[in-house]
Amino acid sequence: MTVTMSVNDLRRRLLKVIALIIAVSTVFGVTAYAEDGATKAAPATESLDELQSQYDKLEEEMSQNQEKLDQVQDDMDAQEEVVDDLGNKIDDTQSQVNLLLTQQNYLNNEINNAEKQIGVISSQLTSLSEEIESTENYIKEKQALLDATYDLLKMRIRAMYMAGNGSTLEFLLTSEDFSTLLTRAELLVRVAKHDNDLMNSLSSEIDVLAQLEKELSADIAAEKKKRDELDTKTQNLEKNKADIEENGKKLAEKQAELEKEMNKAEKELANLDKESDEYKAIISKQEDELIALSAQMEEFIKNNGSSTTDKPSTDTDKPSTDTDKPEGGETDGEEEKPKDNPYLDGTETVFSSGMIFPLKCSGVYISSPYGMRTHPVTGVYKLHTGTDFCASGINGKTVYAVKDGKVIYAQKHKAYGNFVIIDHGNGVSSCYAHMQDGSMKVSVGDKVLQGQPIGKVGDTGYSTAPHLHFEIRIDGSTTNPMNGYIKLP
Repeated sequence: MTVTMSVNDLRRRLLKVIALIIAVSTVFGVTAYAEDGATKAAPATESLDELQSQYDKLEEEMSQNQEKLDQVQDDMDAQEEVVDDLGNKIDDTQSQVNLLLTQQNYLNNEINNAEKQIGVISSQLTSLSEEIESTENYIKEKQALLDATYDLLKMRIRAMYMAGNGSTLEFLLTSEDFSTLLTRAELLVRVAKHDNDLMNSLSSEIDVLAQLEKELSADIAAEKKKRDELDTKTQNLEKNKADIEENGKKLAEKQAELEKEMNKAEKELANLDKESDEYKAIISKQEDELIALSAQMEEFIKNNGSSTTDKPSTDTDKPSTDTDKPEGGETDGEEEKPKDNPYLDGTETVFSSGMIFPLKCSGVYISSPYGMRTHPVTGVYKLHTGTDFCASGINGKTVYAVKDGKVIYAQKHKAYGNFVIIDHGNGVSSCYAHMQDGSMKVSVGDKVLQGQPIGKVGDTGYSTAPHLHFEIRIDGSTTNPMNGYIKLP
């Protein structure tokens, strides 16, 4: 069959293809495969086995989609089916990547907990060993005293046996006078009391020794139990380390696969007419996805990050500033000296929040502030969840961690491009989006220091020009980064 189409018809076909690819539902955080082919938020309590089962199901569906793609020819009438199958593959790959990230966070937490528990058990074993040694030494002392008392008692019994009962009476009757008789009688009473005290002391020492031996036996049993527990924890730790290494390899493969498909969509979108209604419709869909992503991100951070209900740390994680202070306003405590770490040279301004500015290039300005805004392309009034920083020549400039923390998300995402989330403790997290391909220097589970490079400014994901999209979230919820956390240099 011969197909004849006009340029406009071809353009509409192309726009439809790109719209379907770009508009596949964005999945962020913990996702799970549903029986009807949709994705939904996965409970934080899911086990690794359940996550693996979901991953395997997605792998099977992706294989089926690939088979369909291989079978489809170049006939234009079949393109819609191609787009559907390709869109499903992109969506499922994104789901698999997020499942693997959830596994990485789970395993990292298990490793951290195991290391802490091993430290506690090791400390307990040290205390038990000291107690056992102390008890053994005390038993030796008591045994020596018991032996001495026993030897003395034997000597007294032998002396009494040799003297016989008559000697005591003779001792009294041979007194020269009554005073001597009383004195000798008193002496005999004292001797008898001494012998009785000696017997009581011997009995008491035997009881103490028996109790000490009982305690020693209990300590030895407790030590064995703790050593067995330590061996089990150590074995589990090594297994989790091996699992996270294997999981990391699988994650890298899936990230490369996802990046390849997403790059195709980005290139096609870049070639579209920026003034066309079709282009604006795609951008509008992207904005809707970003709003949905923000809610999913909030849930992800709640499941994988810290909380404001955690035990407070000694550092200030949340600034004590007036929430009505205007954007970019003065911040108290700017003269605080930076912490001693290899990434700070002392020229950085540390705000009262304990944070520094994420960029060091000059001429930085806010191209799009946090809050409700009218989108420059679609003209729709929607929430912008972060602050966009821009500058002349900003593309490729280094992005720095604003504060010490732990990386809980680091991958390329359809909407946010190369995207990193750092948890700073007490429910505070910072987010860095649209960084250049190949520039991310951190991975999930990494502990980063303030001022440490984490990537470079780019325009990946849903971005129309190089800039840094920066967010501060509290328990996953967005807040204005310029309202007491950081300010323009």
